[in-house]
Amino acid sequence: MNRLTGKTALITGASSGIGETMARQLAALNCPLVLVARRTERLESLKLELEQKHSIKVTTISIDLSVAGSAQSLYDQCQQQQLQIDILINNAGFAKHGYMLDIPLETHQEMMQLMVTTLTELTYLFSQDMRQRKEGYVLLVSSLLGFLPGPQFATYSAIKAYALNLADSLVREFQQDNVRITALCPGGTATEFMDVSGQKIDGIRNLAIMSSESVSRAGLTALAKGKGNVVPGLLYKLSVFGLRFVPRNLQAVFGELATK
Repeated sequence: MNRLTGKTALITGASSGIGETMARQLAALNCPLVLVARRTERLESLKLELEQKHSIKVTTISIDLSVAGSAQSLYDQCQQQQLQIDILINNAGFAKHGYMLDIPLETHQEMMQLMVTTLTELTYLFSQDMRQRKEGYVLLVSSLLGFLPGPQFATYSAIKAYALNLADSLVREFQQDNVRITALCPGGTATEFMDVSGQKIDGIRNLAIMSSESVSRAGLTALAKGKGNVVPGLLYKLSVFGLRFVPRNLQAVFGELATK
């Protein structure tokens, strides 16, 4: 991760979970931070803590990235404040657990706007500047569900497959510009995600839950090394490897078992 030392990082979804943990880990590398989320109070609290502890500059931007046009607005605010973004971490996201037709259409639209449209627009806008400087880092937070169908997380699973494929495609496109891009594909992680989604994890499945610290560190380490994607945790790595030997229709069965 030392390659990231001192570089300015913009993190979406920085008020909790993986985003917050990455902010702490990058702050320890003396990285100036631009923290982005909807919850202003949490951002300001984190800003104060990190500035006092690490003597770095932390800028907070409160914005709802699930609204159309928000990516351009965020980019423009960074331009106005003369913030050069060296590391872009597209982490903001959420899901709702349940059958597709039992979830309001507006929720599906909000997820797609946030994790497909806004994610793509932010990647495009900030990568343009990185290409001109011939250096930059972009992390897209995908999911283990990006590798397989996810009944009861159908839209979310499809969205994360998009993020994974986008990163894998851009690895080659960005190579000539010295811009590194990585898809982070975690399995179960101890964050607020489960509470927001409504999914209940119990029994032996609790043993597979990883800490946000280990997941975040795996993502940042892979980004610094220029890996196209990373699946944190041996169990989840083996699961993804095993999927290549399983027919697609059976993958949906495994996906349903994992997301019940």
